[in-house]
Amino acid sequence: MGTAVSGISKLAPGVPEADASAIEERRSVFGVDLLMAESVGEPGEVRVLPLPHLILSQAICHSFRYHCDLGAGCFSGHSIPMDFVVVVPDAHTWCRIDNPHRLRFLAIPMTLARRFLGRSEEEPLDFGVLHTRHNSDPFIAHTLEALWNELALGDQATGLFLEAAIAGVLARLERLSKQTPCLQAAGGLTAWQSTRVLDFMREHLGEPISLCELADLIDLSPWHFSRAFRQSHGLPPHRYLTRLRLERARGLLAHSQLSITEIAMMTGYSSQHLARHFRHYLGCTPREYRRRNER
Repeated sequence: MGTAVSGISKLAPGVPEADASAIEERRSVFGVDLLMAESVGEPGEVRVLPLPHLILSQAICHSFRYHCDLGAGCFSGHSIPMDFVVVVPDAHTWCRIDNPHRLRFLAIPMTLARRFLGRSEEEPLDFGVLHTRHNSDPFIAHTLEALWNELALGDQATGLFLEAAIAGVLARLERLSKQTPCLQAAGGLTAWQSTRVLDFMREHLGEPISLCELADLIDLSPWHFSRAFRQSHGLPPHRYLTRLRLERARGLLAHSQLSITEIAMMTGYSSQHLARHFRHYLGCTPREYRRRNER
């Protein structure tokens, strides 16, 4: 059993690691692994280390009671066949299922999910309240069933079908997350947390800054940090950092004799990246901006 398959299979409570009865299918789309798996288990609990996939787990055949934390806080419920949950990527998770059960998993690599959703590498794959409960949606339920059947065929049409189906699932998750009011982290970041994070950003504008690095400053997981930061400041951390860098660049362009290359380095960009951000956010190049603001 491959590493990726083993990691996803460990999400299933009540299934011994060596149990070969689990049904597994594995195919490739766009050159990366797309995995679906089914498992049958007895009552049990599992704790799983972070996995680099966006994972949907669907109940099939039997209803069951469960308690879990899928990376966004603890919840419990009574799942019925075709309901599904959405696991937070790269999060520590645990789940206890109180009844015999059968589960189907879809694991989408984060690189593929980001490509379809147009997300940057720094932006978490956050589907809000969908991570905090079991969900019912006919489109996703039937698409997961169709994906499972299609993966067993593996003919020339499979790749095209997978592309359309995965894009549809991701678009539907995005839509559902926006239609449902998001759970709010109480108060977002505290005053001292915001101050510490923003001061760090301003002091290191010329250096690479990762989401994990910012979250570690205030002892939060990257996922919870990103949600709390957005609530407090109205933007995800990477976009807020881009805004700070562009503000610094604008000031230097207008009030210094530094070259555009030097300004780019001081704000964490190459000249080409700085020009691209200026065109995207301000509709002009750094050189044009400087000319307009010459005194």
